[in-house]
Amino acid sequence: MRKIILLSFLLIATADVIYAQTRQARQRQVVTFQERRGTTLSTGLQIAVPTGEFADNYGRMPFGINAFISIPLLNAPIEIGGGFAWNNMAQSRSDVFITNEQGMTQPGTLRINGNAYTYALHGRLRPLNGRFRPYGEVFVGARNFSTTSRLQSRTGNQPSTERLDRSFTLTAGWGVGAKYEITPGIFLEARFEQSAGSRATYIDPETIEIDSQATFSFENLESRTDQWAISVGVAFTL
Repeated sequence: MRKIILLSFLLIATADVIYAQTRQARQRQVVTFQERRGTTLSTGLQIAVPTGEFADNYGRMPFGINAFISIPLLNAPIEIGGGFAWNNMAQSRSDVFITNEQGMTQPGTLRINGNAYTYALHGRLRPLNGRFRPYGEVFVGARNFSTTSRLQSRTGNQPSTERLDRSFTLTAGWGVGAKYEITPGIFLEARFEQSAGSRATYIDPETIEIDSQATFSFENLESRTDQWAISVGVAFTL
């Protein structure tokens, strides 16, 4: 009888140890899974390629940078997040002469810049969680086409900046990309996106004129703003 009681006690104790170890192992797996499905920060260089009416009117490929944050939903392969992109659409610089309040003339520099700023929210499907991580996404957002002038004296006086024109457009589209881990938590990333944009006005880079007296002129174009873009950069998992 004693042997049976002792054997039963040993079996219960062994089962309890095995159960505890199994539970701890599962908890470690869950923690590891959650850590690898952490928030991702991405940044890269981008080239945008206008299509349709936008390409016919503008005829250039704006370059710039982008940045994204993507947050996983629980342990599912679904992420939500947002992004920002800046693309330079026109740039002109000229040496000019500036007349100050005392009527004296001094040399300066005048710059005209046309830029496009894109802000978007995305939903992303990322099924794989290894070193190679492809994904697909859809996004909606807005794009701001902005033109500014910047006049600065060469004597180091505070430059003056004037916002000349601004136009907003809605945008929506889809994208695909892939990340490859080169060291724990750091990835190389490539991304392609296709977007449709509503009508907007933006600077015509071929019409910018600046004279020596710091006066200038330019014309705007108007069209839909459909485009696709490619980018390459790095991503970090937090």
